[in-house]
Amino acid sequence: MPSPAVLAASNMQEDTVPEEGEDQRDPTQRQMPLGIVIARILVVTTMSFAAAAAIFFLVGGLWLPALLSIAVTAIFLGLMFVIERGAESSAGRS
Repeated sequence: MPSPAVLAASNMQEDTVPEEGEDQRDPTQRQMPLGIVIARILVVTTMSFAAAAAIFFLVGGLWLPALLSIAVTAIFLGLMFVIERGAESSAGRS
């Protein structure tokens, strides 16, 4: 009779085996266009740099540059929502 550790190890191996077709992609799933991917990366990167600059300016007591950085962050946040909505509508049409 196998020890409990051997039984537990065999059960763990059985749990990690993927089901038939589970690891395969759905063939009807469409890839995102490269332009939208690049736009998302640029918007998120710029928004994070602007937010980081706003924090540094606030810590340094530079209020006007901090407000400008917060405004830039808000603009890019809105742009991110516009890009996401456009990506959803273009995916829905195809």
